[in-house]
Amino acid sequence: MAVFDLEAQEPERGSKPAQILAAARSEFLRHGFAATSMDAIARSATVSKATVYAHFGSKEELFSAMVATNCRRMAESLAEETLEGLEPREALRQIGRQFLTFLLSPDTLAIYRVVVSETPRFPDLGRRFFAAGPQNTRGRIARYLERISGRGLIRVDDPARATEMFLSMLVGQRHLRRVLGLDPAPSVAETDEAVDRAVEAFLRVYAPQ
Repeated sequence: MAVFDLEAQEPERGSKPAQILAAARSEFLRHGFAATSMDAIARSATVSKATVYAHFGSKEELFSAMVATNCRRMAESLAEETLEGLEPREALRQIGRQFLTFLLSPDTLAIYRVVVSETPRFPDLGRRFFAAGPQNTRGRIARYLERISGRGLIRVDDPARATEMFLSMLVGQRHLRRVLGLDPAPSVAETDEAVDRAVEAFLRVYAPQ
């Protein structure tokens, strides 16, 4: 299966690759990975199957590109240049808002459900998704925490563990309840309240001495 490439540029809007990706997204999320054919994607995109294969070498590569596009938007919000210049409290609030909004969005939940349902038959799907999404996001947050700890703004000995603590305080049971359809999408005010509580609790634990 093709690697999720978060560094690759997103296809230009209106281009054939963008058209194919939009059709693939619709088909994959409606029917799942196994039940979606390249013929169906080509019909939905109103292009020939040869055109689909000219841009994406396989169904796996096309699914990878779709997930990478979704994950790339989250990765961009955690870019070093986006966070630099913000004091830690505001940067963590920004990270928290972006992460929680992304994680609980209908699109992300739909992709997550597809990956979970298909991974028993396609194990590499789960590994690739984890690398592009959760692992990549946690790595970016951990590197940010390491940078500001190095400047004495917080005290973090283990950035990876601190990242897990922050995200756990932030998410709680919200993701599971959304996946199970028990809760609606949170409002902006509810998201901000959850983020503020997590940030303040995190900073109390990791305040510089």
